[in-house]
Amino acid sequence: MQNNEALPPDLIIEPLMLKHLSMLGSNNNSKYLGIFQILLCKKWFSSLESSLTDLIPTRNSKCFVAVERNNIIAYILVSPINRRGTCWSISEPYFIEESISFSRYNLLQNLLRNVLYESNINTQSFLVSINTNDNQNLSIIRQSGFQPLRIIKYWSKKDNIKNNKKEEKVNFTWEKLNEENSQEIWRFEQARESIIFRSIFDRQWHDIFEKRNSLTGVIKSSENKVIAGLIPSICPQYNFSLELIRGLAWDERLNNSIPQRINNIKNSKKKYYIETTSEDNKLNEILHNNNWEIIEERVLLGRSIWKRQTGHKLKSIENELLTNLVGNLQQQQQPELPSTIQSGEK
Repeated sequence: MQNNEALPPDLIIEPLMLKHLSMLGSNNNSKYLGIFQILLCKKWFSSLESSLTDLIPTRNSKCFVAVERNNIIAYILVSPINRRGTCWSISEPYFIEESISFSRYNLLQNLLRNVLYESNINTQSFLVSINTNDNQNLSIIRQSGFQPLRIIKYWSKKDNIKNNKKEEKVNFTWEKLNEENSQEIWRFEQARESIIFRSIFDRQWHDIFEKRNSLTGVIKSSENKVIAGLIPSICPQYNFSLELIRGLAWDERLNNSIPQRINNIKNSKKKYYIETTSEDNKLNEILHNNNWEIIEERVLLGRSIWKRQTGHKLKSIENELLTNLVGNLQQQQQPELPSTIQSGEK
């Protein structure tokens, strides 16, 4: 995808503005009015954050809309991954109505082009998550310079399944995320991920801590050491999506401590999901054996942009270099937790 391609005359891609609210109120899509009002408020806060980057952490999303003949037909959200705003996640497009002249393929192409080349987002990296079966969107994303980083499994507790397994007495404790244990679990994340991945999403321990919720926390052993945890997702796809993470060395106590923890919160009124990497067979087996089921698999892709020290121009990393680096990492012998996607894996 090139950044010098002109938009079709009947299509406008631009940041969400006040004028767009009247477009929603004048047709059958008024149900989106409340959503866009909230997004517009977030845009104003985001503009303030951009001007005061050193004083205010970057937290609010930006929205870009596709307008055809004075009708909003689609929009896309871009959200910061970390408080410094060095990495942003791009959502899949939300389609409000079908276009008269453009396919969804064309709309996604133009929305992406606007975010990557024409927006004022001052960042080093972008992430996007796509369903593994969505070949069309995957093709567009890859053409835009994104490279696959890993496959994520999304697990949901099976409905109306009672846990008849007898819980064994184990010496572990559950502790909500705090500043201390956030640093410990962050080290697990750093050890697990490849250099490429770490440089792209650039998440620090305080990013994990600040996005904590009522379900996040860590499992501690009797020696008071963190051995696993449920932490905020890097690129969440659901309202309550938690990433299950552990240390590189397998701890047999997790066979009992993880099921006891996730089964104790399964009756929460809020529907939540657990994320694991496709390569972590140990964690995936535990979830499968405890009546959790995979509802979706998604590819997490990244694109890096580095600022040249001699100027303010942004330059994309050559695709060949990133591909070679990912290929080299795939060849490393990491039996439990390889860092990147295995070729051909679904």
